[in-house]
Amino acid sequence: MSQATGSLRKTWFYVISILFVLANAMLVWHEQYWFMLVPAALWFVFFVTFSIDKSLLFITFVTPLSLLVDVEQLGISFTLPTEPLLLGMMLIFYLKLLIERRYDTRALYHPVSLTIAFYLLWMAFTTISSSMPLTSFKFFLSNLWFITCFYFIALQLFKKKENIQLWLWLYLVPLIFIILWSIFNHSTYGFTKQASYWASEPFVLNHGIYGAMIAFFFPMIVVYMFNLRVFTNRPLMSFLMLVLLVIFTTGIILSYTRAAWLGVVAALGFYVWLRLRLRFWTLIATLGSLALLFFSFQTQITMALMENKTDSADDLGQHVQSISNVRTDASNLERLNRWASGWRMLEERPWLGWGPGTYMFQYAPFQKPNEKTIISTNAADVGGIHSEYLNPLVEMGIPGFVLFMLIIGFSLQRAMSLYYRLQDPYIKNTLLIAMLGLVTYLTHGVLNDYLDIDKTALLYWSFLAMITAIDVYHSQSDLPEKLPSLGSVD
Repeated sequence: MSQATGSLRKTWFYVISILFVLANAMLVWHEQYWFMLVPAALWFVFFVTFSIDKSLLFITFVTPLSLLVDVEQLGISFTLPTEPLLLGMMLIFYLKLLIERRYDTRALYHPVSLTIAFYLLWMAFTTISSSMPLTSFKFFLSNLWFITCFYFIALQLFKKKENIQLWLWLYLVPLIFIILWSIFNHSTYGFTKQASYWASEPFVLNHGIYGAMIAFFFPMIVVYMFNLRVFTNRPLMSFLMLVLLVIFTTGIILSYTRAAWLGVVAALGFYVWLRLRLRFWTLIATLGSLALLFFSFQTQITMALMENKTDSADDLGQHVQSISNVRTDASNLERLNRWASGWRMLEERPWLGWGPGTYMFQYAPFQKPNEKTIISTNAADVGGIHSEYLNPLVEMGIPGFVLFMLIIGFSLQRAMSLYYRLQDPYIKNTLLIAMLGLVTYLTHGVLNDYLDIDKTALLYWSFLAMITAIDVYHSQSDLPEKLPSLGSVD
């Protein structure tokens, strides 16, 4: 009986293989190549079904190397292989939840998780009320798979503390390659500022995104250097970390991304704050006071800034000075133009906003002639509002902005409180890496908005997942050391 069954299986294997080859040959003859991806798709479905945690690790590794592909026939663009993999993983994940109902729900009741869930619900609601429903639906769908995979699935991956470090290194290794690739390309054009805009292509199409990626991991390199024995006893690691510090410092400087530089400085300041053991609410009060002072003396501050006429340039010192130039620097002036346009849009739709993902298509009529710059456009082809905070405010109204800020607030509040009482040096320094990396992007987000990009969305939502996972799973000694892993074969 077993021989007959084996023979039947072998026959079916050959029949299916022959049919696939014939069908694929016919489609290739008609210049249709998509069918060649079917075996890879079937393999991925099988792999995700039985090992969703390892699948997420694989996606983490390939995301820095993902490539943007334009499909002119459909009028859409997507990143390969990231977005198809994320869509497939999200669908299989929710299907498994419906069938198996296996998910450690402790993390779902964490304030960060609850706020993220409400944030997604509000995004879905404002998609319905959007000025461009189809555009908003596409934006919502991409955010849904980003948050599902990079936060909610990552929470289960990070139940094992070793997976956090594994995840970090799986992103770091291809990022090292991209930095070296960019430095090499940049060198062929004399390390000019203009060349920095495209030096990281085809892997990263924007030097701002490139700088943000490096800034995320800069604190990790420094924390490793000063706490190496906490993470490893390998003798060559100290030399490796020194080499990586040189590579990352070179990469972030040559990115000519001023927001990324500010992010690293802010992370250093935040570390000093932690060393002083100052509380979260003291931080909020300090930031609030600074904001109040700015608005109270904004006229005087603006006049002082107008004295700075230093434009961004190849000279690094001059490029740093240009950060505060709001008189002649086109990049800074265009940000002010986008922010002013967004504010006028908010006044028209304060509660529901214009719809997720719609700003770049709607802001043109809200520009004023005297605020336009040499790089202004009405064609919706040069990016969005250039602020991670104004973006939800304009597109999802005041409630969307409040939810976005609550996600950040709950994360930092819980992380700071946890950092002060943790005793395990491994967990404590891992939490420090997550906090400082997140601070670099929260600072960067004042001047840019990249959460619709897979490379930075993965980092932002996963770093939040690290903080939540450490709070839920690794901060209490009475928790079991090993918990059942989602999607693993028993």
